[in-house]
Amino acid sequence: MINTIKQILLKNHKLSLVFAYFYTHLFGLNRMKGKNRNQIHLKNCFMKNSQIKIKGRNNKIFADNQCVLSRCKINITGDNNKIFIGSRVSAVDCEIHIEDNNNLVWIGMGTHISGRTHLACMEGSKITIGERCLFSSDIVFRTGDSHSILDLQGKRINQSKDIRIEDHVWIGNKTIVTKGAKIAQDSIAATGAIVTEKFDEPNVILGGIPAKVIKRGINWDERRI
Repeated sequence: MINTIKQILLKNHKLSLVFAYFYTHLFGLNRMKGKNRNQIHLKNCFMKNSQIKIKGRNNKIFADNQCVLSRCKINITGDNNKIFIGSRVSAVDCEIHIEDNNNLVWIGMGTHISGRTHLACMEGSKITIGERCLFSSDIVFRTGDSHSILDLQGKRINQSKDIRIEDHVWIGNKTIVTKGAKIAQDSIAATGAIVTEKFDEPNVILGGIPAKVIKRGINWDERRI
């Protein structure tokens, strides 16, 4: 029965919009604060037990068609921040935390976040996640440290930096990705890896603390084949 309903909604865009609206706003047990002076577009997004809190203005949250967000939290403190969630993204227990102004969190089409994930973006930085990525659970992304580290002359030395994950990347359980890191397409971050650098080479497995290339010439498929 459930599969039949899904197929009907996938084939009928208008019916899907109506169903998503009523499910998200009436039956989803969601909480939203701070909609005034901000733009929140969730017309065709299915949300359940999720919350959005915004302290600021001119922030934009856009979720594209057929997104499914369950037990997710979006917290924004600041102005002119943007969150884009592409079509057919699914996320469970994902927290997006934004501080300061002019930050961007982008999650590409068809990406799946399977369990507890924390995405923290601050000081005008970006977290960009490509299409068809797969996240396990207990994952942390941070573009900054939240506090200042100074040299002995009092100059701050730990500015925030962007994080970029290209298309079709598998992020394993308990992975941490820090400011300035990049993972190229068709790659894997192994369980427990701490990724601190830019890896421009595609089709690799990254592992260790700090992460390094431990295998080359690979690809992956979420199916067991």
